[in-house]
Amino acid sequence: MKFIHCADLHLDSALDSMLAKDKARERRRELLDTFERLAERAREEQVAAVLIAGDIFDEEKVTVSAKNHFLKIVARYPEVDFLCLSGNHDRSLSKEGDLPANLKTFGEKWTCYTYGEVDIYGIEQTEENCALLYDSLFTDKSKVNLVTLHGQIIESRSTPAVDTVILPMLKSKNIDYLALGHIHSYRKGQLDDRGVFCYSGCLEGRGYDETGKKGYVMLEICGNTVRSTFVPFAKREIHRVKVDVSGLEDGFDVEKKVFTHLALLENGDLVRVELEGAVGSKARIYPEDLEKKLKERFFHARVKNNTTLKIDPEEYREEMSLKGAFIRKVLASDLSKEDQARVIRQGLRALSGEEVEEH
Repeated sequence: MKFIHCADLHLDSALDSMLAKDKARERRRELLDTFERLAERAREEQVAAVLIAGDIFDEEKVTVSAKNHFLKIVARYPEVDFLCLSGNHDRSLSKEGDLPANLKTFGEKWTCYTYGEVDIYGIEQTEENCALLYDSLFTDKSKVNLVTLHGQIIESRSTPAVDTVILPMLKSKNIDYLALGHIHSYRKGQLDDRGVFCYSGCLEGRGYDETGKKGYVMLEICGNTVRSTFVPFAKREIHRVKVDVSGLEDGFDVEKKVFTHLALLENGDLVRVELEGAVGSKARIYPEDLEKKLKERFFHARVKNNTTLKIDPEEYREEMSLKGAFIRKVLASDLSKEDQARVIRQGLRALSGEEVEEH
């Protein structure tokens, strides 16, 4: 028997803090499309149920169109159950009416769904029940037990709080697989001698703090054994790439080195390039021009110039020019090395009649 564990879909995310309006709209549609691809995969693999461990939507007040689209996708796959847990971002679907017959929810008390010899437990945390949920979970030792919760794990005993999962208090509960949501990257670890805990991560990354492979976990039940496999599934991957451009002065050379570093990335991904290293005062680095070229290949690109200036103050100690006076004044200031580099870089560009960076 097979099950899918996924979480943190964050459907209907605004995404407009990073993307232009048209790109944000396209990306929101892709989040829904990826969920539908997941539902199709579940049918192809003859999965008994898809377990969604919280944060289906990005806000409690989700748009009607996004909610209806989600429900329509679920209804298109009646042979697959969708077990939906609410998270800290969304409102429980258990309070909604007219849900598809194959959409099953968890409430504020432990709820159990049974598939042959497999029991799946879940509970939606509140301020009222978070202190009681550990002592109120009772499982059948002879069954395969999957448990789902949404929150930040705590690996030592502490006072229960909403949106936390205290692992020591779930030991010796006959849990074979603890399906977690809330953390947007895949992570798996040992719960106790019998079972494991696992964050599936999100299906699609949404910002440059959500880099790396995103996807779901396929669970295969063989007898009393649970085998779990992480499956990369995102349409686009998000990357943060650091490129050392030390010693380079020509913008063309910088561009060439950046594209060499990005050669193995998929076209259409999202990439943030962080330029690093020490460069001379004559270096011509234009992040805005580099961004434009990267956007011809990638869905979105951002370039951050974190280089420092390699300047010997002695070279300018006696130079009787506006540039020399400017550099001496900045180097003698109380600014940090990073701010000194930024001010000198911008000042030299202005003195040369070039456009000043907006970064």
